[in-house]
Amino acid sequence: MKKSIISALLVCTFAVSAVPSIALADNYDQQIQEKDQKISDLQGKQSDVQIQIDELTNEIATVSGKVKDLEAKQDQLNKDTMKLQDKIAVLKVRIAKRNETIKNQARDTQVKGQATNYVSAVLEADSLSDVIGRVQAMSTIVKANKSLMEQQKADEAAVEAKVKDNEAKVVEIQANQKELQAQKNTIANKQAELNVVKANYAAEQATAEQDKAKLKKQQEAAKAEQARILKQQQAAEKARKAEEARQAKEAAKAQKAFEESQAKAEKEQAQAAAESSTTEETSTSSEASSTSSSTIEETETSSSTEEISTPTPTPTPTPTPTTSTGGKVDHTGSGNMYAVGQCTWYVKSVAPWAGTYWGNGCQWGASAAADGFQVDGTPTAGSIVVFAQGQSVGTWNADPSYGHVAYVQSYNASNNTITITQGGMGFPTPTGPNTATLSASGLQYIHP
Repeated sequence: MKKSIISALLVCTFAVSAVPSIALADNYDQQIQEKDQKISDLQGKQSDVQIQIDELTNEIATVSGKVKDLEAKQDQLNKDTMKLQDKIAVLKVRIAKRNETIKNQARDTQVKGQATNYVSAVLEADSLSDVIGRVQAMSTIVKANKSLMEQQKADEAAVEAKVKDNEAKVVEIQANQKELQAQKNTIANKQAELNVVKANYAAEQATAEQDKAKLKKQQEAAKAEQARILKQQQAAEKARKAEEARQAKEAAKAQKAFEESQAKAEKEQAQAAAESSTTEETSTSSEASSTSSSTIEETETSSSTEEISTPTPTPTPTPTPTTSTGGKVDHTGSGNMYAVGQCTWYVKSVAPWAGTYWGNGCQWGASAAADGFQVDGTPTAGSIVVFAQGQSVGTWNADPSYGHVAYVQSYNASNNTITITQGGMGFPTPTGPNTATLSASGLQYIHP
């Protein structure tokens, strides 16, 4: 009896419900580092593109310089051409004049018979020396005409050569200028394309920086939420420890009272036994007078009987659950002794028939069976579902040490699923209800 009372007062284990995984603030660090890496890569790519753009800019400058050189050459060639054209014009005038002189001489020869005059001039000479002089004079004239003709031909050939040379240079310069201009345009197009690529990288970097800022904001919010939950958990733990201390104190007090009551009862029983022994001795020594002895014996016996039958005082019992007519322990009036915000507290609050000292969530099935409740694998609305340590609770797993319990709101036989409501420190509302739908298979159910 002593052990049972102590057990009833001291067995009070608070179930800590399994908490779904909460996105910790530290999880954002990796994502932010990935964004930093991406931003660094994009900056590197922009630097590479800028180097190519600078190289193309230098190429454009080089080609532009060549174009300018060709333009300068073209300008100089134009000036030379103008001078050449001036020379050509002078030569053409000179050629024209020579042509006129040659034509006049030819015409004089045909009209005036100049060749006959040359013969007559020789024949009419007065002496040999005069003949020689006249012949030399005529030879000079002939040579002069011949030189004139040769000069004429030379000038015409020079004009033709200069014109062709000038035209060739003009064509060459124009071709080079056209080629360089094409190169310049090609490089400019490449530069424009690289500028577009650089702009795209810059836009992508801006997006990554925005994402990073957003992640940092989410991280701060997660840290704040984590601090709030930690504070709430600490408060719940403090309340749990205070409740444990209170119950331990009450248990010690009750145990002390019980022991005192037991000692008092034992003392009274010993005293009653001693008094009974004394009465029997007195009765034996008074047998000389039967009437008196009888009276005394009756009196003594009555006194002894009254002494023995005096009820032994018992300690005030601690309120315990009562057994119902169906064999189940009635816990409806036992109150909710679980820690506020735990899964066990929530289930007890929505199902008052559940036991107050059933232990952690994973222990409820065994505790309920010990109290006479039906425990099996058949889901029903209004029952309590028990999750073992680490067992799946839909999208998360129960605590590996304490397990989890929830209240079955409804059961869908068509797809074998249950809809549950539950509490716990890991939920948005620790005191519930937090609703979830999951498979009903492989679970343990406590029926009211």
